[in-house]
Amino acid sequence: MSNLVGKIKVICESNPSALKKAAECFAQIPDLDYDLIQLEDKSEHLQAIQSGDPLTLAGSLFQFLTDGRAEIAILPASDLPFPMPQGLNVLAILDSDIPKDFSLNPEYINLEQLPEETDPLEGYMALVAMEDKPELYRLCETTDIRHNFGKVTLVGFGPGNPDLLTLGGDKALTKADIIFHDDLLDQEFCDKYAGEKFYVGKRKDCHSFRQDRINRLLFNAAKAGKCVVRLKGGDPMVFAHGGEELEYLHRNFVQVDVIPGVSAGIAVAAYTQIPLTHRGISSSVAFVSGHSDSVQIPQTDTLVCFMGGYNMQMIARKAIASGKRGDTPVMLVHNISLPDQKEFFSTLEELSVGHEKYPTPIIIVIGKVVALRNNSELEVLKPVFLVTGTSTEKYNKLGTVIHQPLIEINRIEPNPELEQHLHHLEHFDWIFFTSRYTVQFFFEFLNYYGKDCRSLAHLKIASMGKLTTQALKKYGILPDLEPADESSDGLIKEIETREIPAGHVLIPRSNLGLEVLPENLGRLGWKVTRPSFYENKFPDNLKKLDLTNVQTIVFPAPSCVTNFVRLYGELPDDKKFIFRGKETEKRFLDLKQ
Repeated sequence: MSNLVGKIKVICESNPSALKKAAECFAQIPDLDYDLIQLEDKSEHLQAIQSGDPLTLAGSLFQFLTDGRAEIAILPASDLPFPMPQGLNVLAILDSDIPKDFSLNPEYINLEQLPEETDPLEGYMALVAMEDKPELYRLCETTDIRHNFGKVTLVGFGPGNPDLLTLGGDKALTKADIIFHDDLLDQEFCDKYAGEKFYVGKRKDCHSFRQDRINRLLFNAAKAGKCVVRLKGGDPMVFAHGGEELEYLHRNFVQVDVIPGVSAGIAVAAYTQIPLTHRGISSSVAFVSGHSDSVQIPQTDTLVCFMGGYNMQMIARKAIASGKRGDTPVMLVHNISLPDQKEFFSTLEELSVGHEKYPTPIIIVIGKVVALRNNSELEVLKPVFLVTGTSTEKYNKLGTVIHQPLIEINRIEPNPELEQHLHHLEHFDWIFFTSRYTVQFFFEFLNYYGKDCRSLAHLKIASMGKLTTQALKKYGILPDLEPADESSDGLIKEIETREIPAGHVLIPRSNLGLEVLPENLGRLGWKVTRPSFYENKFPDNLKKLDLTNVQTIVFPAPSCVTNFVRLYGELPDDKKFIFRGKETEKRFLDLKQ
């Protein structure tokens, strides 16, 4: 080929070794007429190193290309950056010695040919030019050793059933000279392919090769001109080191194709007939690797955990700590798609404390969708209530209940004021019980001071509502007054409607008792005594829960609303609310503004 590009300026290092290698390389391109520019002034190089420039030598040489002082830079191929800077490309990779016949190298899988530290391109030189120099590429292409390289194809075999291998994967395996495979696939099925088989499987604590060694094996086989298949279980780009192998091969100028496989995390849905997403139940799914103690639990409706067989207790505990309910259903599947597939069912709570051994490999599916195995969609879609009071009994039959008490109730002891009133109950005409807690603690104190229900024989009793009345009935008391509207306003309205004469009333209360009832009774001429005998406080160590799946929040008392805002910062706009009493609703409206 005649030289059609004229004399070319070539930049390289000025040390004798670099100059010798440059001469050897350009001797292989006799049609190239060039002037050699030596990087005599090392200041640029030294400045690059001192500044921490990752390109160092390469950066100094490349500067000559980008500013037009040279058309080609020659440097050790092992010094090339990855990826290459924008606008630059590698013209050729050359051997500075006599070119080898790569197809005659049978030692590409010999362990002795896998040095631990040496760069795979050690001893080779690279010619670099600007991308817009097609004439230079044509001039150098015949001496580029990359033309002798084979190709590597990363193929996903799927979860194990050979029927799931794609047509593309089958074609690649048929053409392969050598197949590097792991053990999560059908060995007998692979025997039908003529390529040489080489096992590089990796299981927990049982690695035939480290990943860096596998990378080097793939490169050496491709460098020897082989058509190579790296066959992996599942999908090569999902928890299978495919990205590492891809980058390593690209970095070393090996052509790579990737043929996807059916990932076990996807196949688990088909082979158990449990969807990973379902309208109204799960609109998001995440895939995580569970083999590390540092596994993170994303906020998602469904979680699919690979390689979690040895860490499932830790995974369950982290899932609960992240806000997932302990009764969240869990499915564990061994050998997905194979004849001996086994399925196990549990909950996060059971897994977090259990020590049952499950067979591996195993896929873990966490989420409400798992409940679809034994329940209809309607049953799984029962509404979720967050109950912020101390009891959930009223809502347990209505749907799924998340119980986070936002109040803590404790008796106030000692209580000399209350003791004095209990010893002089004859001074009162009425007792108004405003909650079941006032009933419970009142009778506990009454018994503590040596009294019983007979001490109330002369008194009339008012109850704020049905739950309070149920508590009174346990002590054999039926209230004389119970408003239809279970609130302070409802009780006042009932007194006015019935024209009940004013009297002296004892209202047992908490430390946070509201002023509405006493103030309105005072307006009607009542004498009110309100001893505090139990404490309503914000519980210790409360943490925010994930309320994504909650449809309705139940506030049984104003203090529950206050404490919700204290914990969560604000009242959400996308939930329904149930209030007990107008004062609770009023507190909500006041804090919502």
